[in-house]
Amino acid sequence: MGSVPAMAAPDAAAQDPQADGFAQTSDSNLRNSTCTSTSVPTGEPTPTRPKPDVLSPTATSSATTPLVSTPSPTASTPTATTTAGCVTLFTTPKGNSAGPFLHLGPDDNLYFPDGSNIVRMESRPPYTQTDFAIPGGGPFGITTGPDGNIWFTQLGQQFASATNPPGLVGRLLTRPPYTVTEFPLPGAIAKVFDIAVGGDGNLWFTRGGTGDDTGGVPEIDRILAHPPYTVTQFPLPPASPPLPTSGTLGPEVLTVDPQGNLWFDFISAGATVGEVGEISPFGSHEIKLFDAGAGPTGISVGPREDPNSVWFLGSVNAGFAGPFFIVRVDTLTHTVTHYPLTMSGVPTAIGAGPDGAMWVTEARTSYDIGRFDFRTHTFRELPLPDDTYAISPICGPDGNEWFSTNRFGVADNPQGNPAVIGRINLGRHDVDSRRFDDDRMCGRSDREGWGFLDNVFSLFDAR
Repeated sequence: MGSVPAMAAPDAAAQDPQADGFAQTSDSNLRNSTCTSTSVPTGEPTPTRPKPDVLSPTATSSATTPLVSTPSPTASTPTATTTAGCVTLFTTPKGNSAGPFLHLGPDDNLYFPDGSNIVRMESRPPYTQTDFAIPGGGPFGITTGPDGNIWFTQLGQQFASATNPPGLVGRLLTRPPYTVTEFPLPGAIAKVFDIAVGGDGNLWFTRGGTGDDTGGVPEIDRILAHPPYTVTQFPLPPASPPLPTSGTLGPEVLTVDPQGNLWFDFISAGATVGEVGEISPFGSHEIKLFDAGAGPTGISVGPREDPNSVWFLGSVNAGFAGPFFIVRVDTLTHTVTHYPLTMSGVPTAIGAGPDGAMWVTEARTSYDIGRFDFRTHTFRELPLPDDTYAISPICGPDGNEWFSTNRFGVADNPQGNPAVIGRINLGRHDVDSRRFDDDRMCGRSDREGWGFLDNVFSLFDAR
């Protein structure tokens, strides 16, 4: 049994009066809007020091031939609707977001997948949206590469075949002519999920699942961010006890800790166990797997106020049926702390906010977005309108919390609502002001380890 990480709540009098926008039901300290939330009970935190399962993957490298195209961008102005007092919803060009990832780009605009396109949305009025058609279709995970461009995954189909090509990794230039370069991947693994820049300055992505050419063995793969764009596959070796093979979906969401290591959640449909993994981008690429309970989902680095941490969502029972908890992992000591939560809905994603808290989106049984203050261990929920299936909460460049929505099916979106982009006005300053001090305000989470990547970008520019 380990000790609780150094994250005790500070003296209440010393706290920033605007640091907890959800501290009171009236939320009278929020400017420009009325944001009413509900307090949710939390259990006592439980810290442990689990022994990870340490694996040594066998890497295979191969070359890829880039496919280059130049899309014709289409610009439009979204319709904005302010509802629930402090929530503003923006329409999207297609209204059919295909992926759960919203990303703060290198130009301080928002990027997200929408059908077969990637959309750039300006973060100030008139919030112009420009969509870029992706020839291979199915963009999913999005990140900023060390070259300052947008890199993304293309999910592909459930099974690769002559008619269902495997997933791809692509790059979109953020300046004219907005060239799209797609990189075919070796093998026939169809499903390619999230992507992030590791501490080595290259792109890493999650891949795999049942029905691929490796018999369902998932992978954490890497593509060099510069020519010759070599792809290296790292199949996850068998764990002890073995990960479930029935209904395996594999690793999904990636995040990067301050040391440059990559963390991922391992999703297994209907499984009674789940894993959270860490892979080093250096040396032997050692993989550590930690028992996460049942069905972990979502993973994010913590806010700047809580350095050296990653957070994820978990469930006690199979099928992610609850009860639920939010989990903190100390990236230095590997101390794991569980915080039981009584949520109204099913948690779908987690991300660090501009206010030093962790934000959680919920769906299915109730459509809310929650705020967990790790200093006081308090959790509050804000209901979202019209069954808004929110995902991917991120810190925006304007000091507010942003999120995307999705259209997956009747269970997740019973009203058949079109996908939108949402903003929660935290009132920390004028909602439409332009503020770019992301290193102090947003921290690392929305740019996949942005702080340490400053050095990575410098090395890339020097090539």
